[in-house]
Amino acid sequence: MWLDKAATLAEKTIGRISRIFGVVAVGTLIAMMMLTVADIVLRYVFNRPIPASLEFTEYLMLGVVFLALAWCALKGMHVKVDILVSRFSPRVHAVFSGINSLVVLAVCVLLVSQNYSESIVARQYHSASDVTGIPWYPFYLVVAFGFVLLFLTMLISLAKDVTRVVKG
Repeated sequence: MWLDKAATLAEKTIGRISRIFGVVAVGTLIAMMMLTVADIVLRYVFNRPIPASLEFTEYLMLGVVFLALAWCALKGMHVKVDILVSRFSPRVHAVFSGINSLVVLAVCVLLVSQNYSESIVARQYHSASDVTGIPWYPFYLVVAFGFVLLFLTMLISLAKDVTRVVKG
């Protein structure tokens, strides 16, 4: 079926992109851990903490979470509750999964549009951190980008679900 072939090709492409950003998220997590350890060591050994380390950690956390969303969804590493659905046939399971994909697609569209709009507003008003002066708008764009990747991943999941329902 052409939908199955298109989903496989899209999965390879989006899979590579989401894997790259998943690795970036892991690197960001490592940087966040190193910053926290350095802050603790400097605080307790030299009584000289890193200024605004908590703020930097919060910004890094955005990268960790939202750049890894699509990668986790593609690998099936997100939270699942299969107590009820696992008792049904694979076809019914695919129907439920397709409904879930549609809901996630709708939420992704909403969150991408809202975060993009907020980034525009934050840029226009020069919204920035009080402590470091770092502008907020790039972080809204990171969140929006993470949800764009999740949207593409959910499209692939929906195409696979439709294929499984049609094949029976």
